[in-house]
Amino acid sequence: MIRLCERFVVPRIFVLKVPSGKAGTLVTARIIARMIRAGAKDFYVRQRAIQIFRQSQVKAKDRFGEVRSLFDWVRRNVRYTRDIFRVELLHSARRMLELKAGDCDDMTILLGAMLRSTGHPVRLVLVGFRPKRPHLYSHIYPEVLVGSRWLALDATMQRPIGWAPPARWRRICAV
Repeated sequence: MIRLCERFVVPRIFVLKVPSGKAGTLVTARIIARMIRAGAKDFYVRQRAIQIFRQSQVKAKDRFGEVRSLFDWVRRNVRYTRDIFRVELLHSARRMLELKAGDCDDMTILLGAMLRSTGHPVRLVLVGFRPKRPHLYSHIYPEVLVGSRWLALDATMQRPIGWAPPARWRRICAV
C-alpha cells in the first residue's frame, strides 16, 4: 500500500463554464461563497488565523481586534495580482496562504474563510462602476458583522476598515 504525504497530493483544479454577464457574475459569487465556507472548515486556515491573532497580540474576545489583524495581514502579505488574461481564476484559502498573490475575489476568499473559521459572520458585496451598464459587477469584497454593524473589508485598497468603493451598483450576497 502506498501512502502519499499531503504535500505530494496534486491540487484539484476545476474548469467551469459560466454564463457571461450578470448571470455569470452571480454564479461566480455563489462559487466564491462555497469556497469561503470550505476554507473556513480547513484546519490549516483556522490555525493560520489564530497565529495572526497571536502575532498581533489581539486579546481573547476582542472581535474588532481579530478583524483588524486579519484585514491588515491580508493587505500587507497578499500581493494584488490580476488573473490570466481573459481567464477567471479562483484560488482556495489554503492556496492563497501559499501563493500570497491574487485579485479581489482571491483576497475575498482568503479573508472571508479566515474570518468565518474564527467565528465571524461574513457576506459578499458585488459592486459595479459603469453608469450605463446597469448591474455590471466588476469588483467583490467581504463585509464582516461586528456587533450590530456590517463593516466593509476591501483589502485591495490602502483604505481603512469600513471604507467601501464608491460604486454605482451594489449587491449583497450571503455566504
